[in-house]
Amino acid sequence: MSWLLHLIFSFTSSFFFAVLFDAPKRLFFFAGVTGATGWIVSRILLEVFNMHEVYATMFGSLVLGIMCHLMAKMLKEPATMFMVPGIIPFVPGGLAYEATSLLVQFEYNQSLNTMLEVILIAGGVAVGLLFADQLSKLIIHKNKNYADARSRKMN
Repeated sequence: MSWLLHLIFSFTSSFFFAVLFDAPKRLFFFAGVTGATGWIVSRILLEVFNMHEVYATMFGSLVLGIMCHLMAKMLKEPATMFMVPGIIPFVPGGLAYEATSLLVQFEYNQSLNTMLEVILIAGGVAVGLLFADQLSKLIIHKNKNYADARSRKMN
């Protein structure tokens, strides 16, 4: 039941943020699917494989980034149309709220630890998306060079 709730909530949050960001209507579903896929991958790594939350988030956002570039290629739209709504489930907002709440309650050590965790998770999201972007550029550039070399051979 927990997996189903994670799937439903991550899909709906990505879906409705695509609506909020005024993406074309035909992309709402695909934005939801990319967000849900990335989130479920991170939850599987976290809960099934007992991976640390920062690494699970990084690999989940890597999968999200790859999905975004695949969707962008398939649907002939910019990858950011899927990436921006897709990262919404990864945003550590609840943890940031908890860190701020602890800071207000003068629990400085606990607050600092929680803030550091927020920064590491956000950095993991950024690194995962960066790796996915560079991977897609590498593959696209390699295919483009291959096509150029092949067309030169034919001439």
